[in-house]
Amino acid sequence: MNHERYVLAAYLLTFAVMFMATLKVWLSGRLYRRQIEALAVARRRQARKGR
Repeated sequence: MNHERYVLAAYLLTFAVMFMATLKVWLSGRLYRRQIEALAVARRRQARKGR
């Protein structure tokens, strides 16, 4: 493998790793927001019952 292919492979690997990390963080954030929203709905329901 010559130098150009080595550099291209390194860039592609770096891009793939960064893309996967970004996707993981994005999905974790979505799941976290959904959990927070579910807690907020439950707390609102509890507050209404307490009135």
